[in-house]
Amino acid sequence: MRKYYEKLNCILHSGAVARITNLNNGSEAIFKDGVLCTKTDDYEESENSIKETISYPPTLVLFGFGHIAKAIYSISENLKFPLFIFDDRKEMLDASYDRATIVIDDYDKIFSRTYSFINPYFLIFTHGHKADESALYYVLSNYESDYVGMIGSKRKIKLTYDNLIKKGIKEETLENVKAPIGLSINAEGPDEIAIAIIAEIIKTYRKDKRQIKANETVITALGTLKPPMILARIISKEGSSPAKVGSEMIITKEAAISTIGGGALELETIKRARAMLESNIKYAIADFNLTEEGELNMACGGKEKVMLKMII
Repeated sequence: MRKYYEKLNCILHSGAVARITNLNNGSEAIFKDGVLCTKTDDYEESENSIKETISYPPTLVLFGFGHIAKAIYSISENLKFPLFIFDDRKEMLDASYDRATIVIDDYDKIFSRTYSFINPYFLIFTHGHKADESALYYVLSNYESDYVGMIGSKRKIKLTYDNLIKKGIKEETLENVKAPIGLSINAEGPDEIAIAIIAEIIKTYRKDKRQIKANETVITALGTLKPPMILARIISKEGSSPAKVGSEMIITKEAAISTIGGGALELETIKRARAMLESNIKYAIADFNLTEEGELNMACGGKEKVMLKMII
């Protein structure tokens, strides 16, 4: 089971995936573009299953830190997307940009290395066409990503694509590049262009309205902690309730990692999970009525199902 979560963590670093959960036993399988990537040892297909898109939040990777990139930095502050910034000009750091990881070096040196990103979304707008082309070639040659965007006119983009095809980049790969970058909203000036780009990023990230933000803390712990432990996940909800579908936490005999909303529901979930560990019960689904008439005497007014699975 640990190997499954180690592999899932690795896969999620590259972008969104589909997760199918068998509700008969809590077993899982992960698919990318319809292809099976990994599964738990006990996975078997069942009509009693749920399919969800899951991903880590995107990391914005900016090549070039001119006016548009600085506007993106400012606009994205409330979105709390992690940022990486690459540029070859020290003078562009005209203020403190402490929310970002910044690399200032010659682009040749930058492109000679690889970096560890979590679900990277690449934005290319350096100070020159050649550097843009090199950045695009570098990204497409080294990373998987749900979003790659490059600024430029139609003529520049065609020349860039022609050059990259000669270098071995496939046409179908280039078809997925957002170029020119950003939604078409007749934007003028850096701030409006930045808004168009951020909107396109959100549109890509939220293309599946049911997409679940995976909890990296939980998934990492599932791949590293010593079992047994109970994985608790909200699998459905109606009305008002504390947390979103897909929220997860881990319960051991001594500790609880992360949260599924807190309050009486979480306390009862922890209580049931520890009873399962004590009795060696491998799997259960808990139904919670979150009204004043329910067993928890809550006032949220909704209903919630929590899947509890022992990880061994």
